Amino acid sequence: MDDSGGGGQTKSGMILAILQNVTRLPATASHTAMNALALVDYDNLRGFRRKSAVDVEHHAGELIDLLVRAFRAGFPRLRELDVRFYGGWTDESGLPSRDALWLLQALPPLRGRREGLIVRPALATAMLQFPRFVLRGTVRLQYGRKRQKMVDAMLGCDAVYAAASGLTGIGVVTGDDDLLPATLSAHAVNPGATVWIRPESAGLRLNDHELAARRLPIHRLDENHAEID
Repeated sequence: MDDSGGGGQTKSGMILAILQNVTRLPATASHTAMNALALVDYDNLRGFRRKSAVDVEHHAGELIDLLVRAFRAGFPRLRELDVRFYGGWTDESGLPSRDALWLLQALPPLRGRREGLIVRPALATAMLQFPRFVLRGTVRLQYGRKRQKMVDAMLGCDAVYAAASGLTGIGVVTGDDDLLPATLSAHAVNPGATVWIRPESAGLRLNDHELAARRLPIHRLDENHAEID
């Protein structure tokens, strides 16, 4: 069903409808071993800061290329990759942030075939479990600064939900240890389905030894190449 609504919609209503449509993914039950899901903690990754619309277009394309290489290495039979970017996309009123508007412009040209994979990037403004509920206030003005809210929790919930739904190729893409518990929970729900993709190699962080003992794969996302550790 089309969420975009009929004529006479307000501008804000049209934007919200666009956010809902961009966020919607195929049902996880329809995924096969040839499909994978990248859950990307966009602001956390070093080197991908947004300062202008041009920066967003360049960095989003560069990041997607890195993800394609990392996922192809981790899942050799992969044919399709859904990429969900998590960040402060809506303010307290439910309106898209400046960064969200920039990415909404940048993502459509990046959809399609890249290095043999069909890639579908989207903004994550709603949880996978509740795709019609666009969360308000993922970016808020506090003490004179814009701060993200609910973003890590949303990504973590989506990882566990995707694993529980039977998806067999899930990549949690972040350098933030705050998402380690959710990533480990997703791995426990569906062993072998989830990988942690981050800037550092395995063995360099406090909990890596225990993660290795529990067979949670750690892949390195690198500007020059993507490799599996």
